[in-house]
Amino acid sequence: MASDLATRVELVKLARVLGTTPEEVEFAAALPPATIRLVREHAVAALYDEHRAAFERVAMITRVLPTGVNVRIALRAFSPMLSARIASVMPPEKAAELANRMPVEYLTEACVHLDPRSAGPLIHRIEQARVLAVVAALIERGDFITLGRLLDTATLPIVREVSATAPTEALLRIGFYAESDDHLTRAVALLPEERLHRIVRDALTGPRELRSAGLSLMGRLTDEALRGRLAEFVVQAEDEHLTALLRTAVEDGAVRELLLAVSAMGENAQRRVLTLPALSEPHTLGQLVRAVEKHGLWRRMAPIAALMDADLRRRITVETERRTNLR
Repeated sequence: MASDLATRVELVKLARVLGTTPEEVEFAAALPPATIRLVREHAVAALYDEHRAAFERVAMITRVLPTGVNVRIALRAFSPMLSARIASVMPPEKAAELANRMPVEYLTEACVHLDPRSAGPLIHRIEQARVLAVVAALIERGDFITLGRLLDTATLPIVREVSATAPTEALLRIGFYAESDDHLTRAVALLPEERLHRIVRDALTGPRELRSAGLSLMGRLTDEALRGRLAEFVVQAEDEHLTALLRTAVEDGAVRELLLAVSAMGENAQRRVLTLPALSEPHTLGQLVRAVEKHGLWRRMAPIAALMDADLRRRITVETERRTNLR
């Protein structure tokens, strides 16, 4: 799989749209994440627009039948996928009227197949209790890709309720697949201090994929102060957990995200990170320098470099010169 974390996430999303596996779309890993996302958006448009006229004809029939009759027809004659495709071309008020009378299990499956381009206006009109029930069902199913996509469409009350009640592990996984950095930041900003602390703790002490999700989260936040708060929680962890986070960043291609988190810490926290023995390992140093060069982080890292001891500064200088000579 792709070595860059952001690229890997985009490949997973592209594979979901195309109904295949990430390995089957690995050929796209050479593209920047933004380009892969653009390919995915074009694929969504092609797939959902291909038979749009046929779905619009079915949707027109719903306008002349009572809501109860439409619901019974849908549940008996249409799969959740077909209902979702029809709902995507219906006026959102009418589609929500039907959705509010359908079983949660049916809606849960249907929302997986909603056209993401038209999902927002529909979801905004569905009863909040029903939306929350669908979210809970998707969490139970482990469908965090769909939840990440729907985060952009969620109203503020929905985001606040889910942020306050969902397991922190689920929040990390939803954030990993969120579409918008701004919407992700909005959701994280709603969390009280205790929940933020617990998210960081779960990311650090959980399995590797949660550490990756935590790194992704800190890298995507658009609020530097909020990133700093999370980063300060990180540095309160034991050395073994910080070392595991460092190794995960290197192995999963999330060094940029790690560097952004460290740069947002206070000076005392940065000094503690710089004392980790694993930081001086040649492979780790090489990946750190590579990420700084690739993402243009030299200016951002300069204050941290000033805190390094002479030996670590020398090692980084040697690695930088080595990489320069290889070009």
